[in-house]
Amino acid sequence: MPKYLFFTNGCDIRTAVRDSVYAGKISSTPEFKKIDFETEASDEGAAQTNLKAYLEENTDALKEFTGNTGFSAVIESIFR
Repeated sequence: MPKYLFFTNGCDIRTAVRDSVYAGKISSTPEFKKIDFETEASDEGAAQTNLKAYLEENTDALKEFTGNTGFSAVIESIFR
């Protein structure tokens, strides 16, 4: 199975096979930045599904972290 890379320019996400000419072309353009995620998938749709799951997992972890810090800040302010 091929490995897929992802590039973004803020609102647009492009998917490319890792060792393809297209991936090289996108990575050389200044407006697209590589997303720090790479996945093996049978096709582009499956790769995008893997990216979505990865981003959702990170979002959930961030929500949990900010919730924990907010609670800690409240407790800390009570004891001051």
